This record gives sequence, C-alpha cells and structure tokens, in this order.
Amino acid sequence: MANKWRCLFCKEYFHAEGGVSLPVGFFCCFNHATEYAKKKNDKSKEKQRKHQKKTDKVKRDKLKTARDLMPEAQAAFNKYIRARDSGEPCVSCNRLPEQKVGGTMDAGHYRSRGAAPHMRFNVFNCHSQCVACNRYQSGNVVDYRINLIKKIGIERVERIENDNTPRKFDVDYLRRVKVIFNRRARNVLKRKENVV
Repeated sequence: MANKWRCLFCKEYFHAEGGVSLPVGFFCCFNHATEYAKKKNDKSKEKQRKHQKKTDKVKRDKLKTARDLMPEAQAAFNKYIRARDSGEPCVSCNRLPEQKVGGTMDAGHYRSRGAAPHMRFNVFNCHSQCVACNRYQSGNVVDYRINLIKKIGIERVERIENDNTPRKFDVDYLRRVKVIFNRRARNVLKRKENVV
C-alpha cells in the first residue's frame, strides 16, 4: 500500500501516479477534489447560517418589550400549574374530564387576570380547572372558593382576596418568570414520570 492513496471524496484507493495531491489531502481525480471543496464550502456556509440565526434570535430577544414577554411568561406559568396539578380533579367542580387533544384542563385563576393583574403569577391564586368551568362558567368562582379553602386554607384565601398591592412587571422580571416556571414545569413532569 506504499504507492496507494485513499481519495478523501470517494474513499477508494488509487495509485499515486493518477491522483491529485492537495494540501488538504489526496484525490483520485480533479473532479473529486472540486466536489470535496464544494461540500466543505457548503458545510461552512450552513454553519455560518446557523450561527447567524442564533445571533439574530438573541438580538430579537434583547429587543422584546414587557408587552411582548407577558404572553410568554404567562404561558410558562400556566404550563407549570397544569404540570403541578396534573391528575388532580378540577378545583371548582371536582371532576376529572377525559383527556382530549388540545387539553381539557386550564390553569384557572381564582382572582382573574383582568380583575387582579398583579396576581397573575401567584401560585396560590391559580389551580387546575376544567375548560367547562374556566371558560364557559366564568371560572365557577363560588365552588372555586369553597374547594380552594379546603385545598390551601382560609388564611391564604383571605390573603389572596385582600391583596390589592399594585405590581409592575418589568422586562427582567418577566424573563425570570419565564425561565423559572419553564424549569419548574420540566422538573415536575420528570418527577411524575419517574414515579409512574
């Protein structure tokens, strides 16, 4: 094999006299050398494109306002609440609906986000609630309160009802909420998978 080389492109062995020797390696013909160079160039361009896409995403994330981040933070929070309460019945009607595509349980707030926007990320104010109670019965608040007292106690319920301290959610806070609740949801789901 002293006088045989292996082509970098087609991986076939060839005699040294008929090949092309370049600084990157040996090729059995000039066409294979050019194809190899094109392939390397394409890989390099793809790598640059992925890097550019990643940096563009980082730039876009830095430009997001509190208004842009609020739905993302709320989605992460709701995901955590549904993960935390998965397998539990509705906090209002005590039914556990059959699971369907699209979900049958919401993260229902005791004090709604419209009436008390400062309570939107309070974990004691939000529990798993069936779609029928949350969306079609306006939260079924009377039964919600009765079962919430059983679940977390009268002191906490009264604290939720009397908390009217205004809060301003800035960009850094919303980013932190998004990261924290996404991580918590993953951890809860992992723990529940390991138990099963």
